[in-house]
Parts: sequence; C-alpha cells; structure tokens
Amino acid sequence: METNCIDAVPHPQLLEALFAFRSRVSSVFRDVLGIHEISHMAISRIDRKHKILSFSSTPAMEFNLFSSNLWRYDKSYHTAWYSACGQANWQSLYSPERYDELYYLKQIKHCYPIGYSLAAKLENDFFIYSLASSRSCDRTRELFASQHEDFYKIGQYCSSMLSHLFQEYDCLPQTQVEYETSN
Repeated sequence: METNCIDAVPHPQLLEALFAFRSRVSSVFRDVLGIHEISHMAISRIDRKHKILSFSSTPAMEFNLFSSNLWRYDKSYHTAWYSACGQANWQSLYSPERYDELYYLKQIKHCYPIGYSLAAKLENDFFIYSLASSRSCDRTRELFASQHEDFYKIGQYCSSMLSHLFQEYDCLPQTQVEYETSN
C-alpha cells in the first residue's frame, strides 16, 4: 500500500462521534433512506487539518472500518481520490491487498451488495458521501449507475443537516465530547 497517498487521519473522537448523537444523526438519514433504494448512508468530512469525522446510518460499519485501520486500504480516504471529487463503486476503491476484508466488512457483513462513494468539496472541506443498497436487482443497479447527481444532492442535504454536529467537534478541545443521552 502506498501510504504517501494518505495524509488524512481520523479525528481523535471519530469512534465516539459515530454513536454520540445517534438520535439526531438517525433522524437526518431517515429522511433519505429508501430514496433510489438507498439502505445505508454515511458522510465523512475531511477538514482543512486533514481530520476525518464521520456520521453514518450504520455506525457499526464505520466503527469497524476505523478501529481496525482498514480505512487505510479504502481509496475513498486517499487524498488523490477525494481531492479529485471522484465517484466510484466501493469494490473499485478497495486496495487489492485488503480487498477481501473490506468487501466482507462493508458489503457481506452488513448485506449491502451495491455500494457507491462520491467526493465533493465545500469551502475548505472535502466530503465523502457513501451510499449502499441491500438490494441487488437490475433496477437497483441501474439506479446506482445513473443517479449520481441525485446522490450528490442527497449528500449535500445530509451534510447541511449535520453541519452543526461537525462544527461542534471543531469547537471541542481534542479530549472532550459531550454525549447525547436519552431521557
């Protein structure tokens, strides 16, 4: 693996953030799940300090990806890919040396036969919109092959709705997180 392609690193509180605001994050993703057969949505922001922070409708997937360091072998987190604002199916983004592990973690374990990532730049930050479907019929494959503009719009909507959470992590000291609790 070429490590010089990766200069982004996980935010110090990324793993905690995946679960810290579960109800607020879920309500945002609930608005878009089901559109164009989307079963999973994650938004990863890479800020100007090259810190990765993610929110997901399936936080266990991102937790396992980052806690195992498999994210380093997912080219969607490589600077060359996201800075080009590319779009690609998940399988084409898996580095060959860890392809099987990534395929298992992201697609088999969570039952997402179709996955797609798109990158966008907003101001000084890059966003990776990661979408997947639990369906694999021809209609779903066609939707994922043809609805890229809609996927960008969905990603922008979710990013906008989650912007206050991203900003909250920007303002916190590197060791402090206030968790949302249910009453």
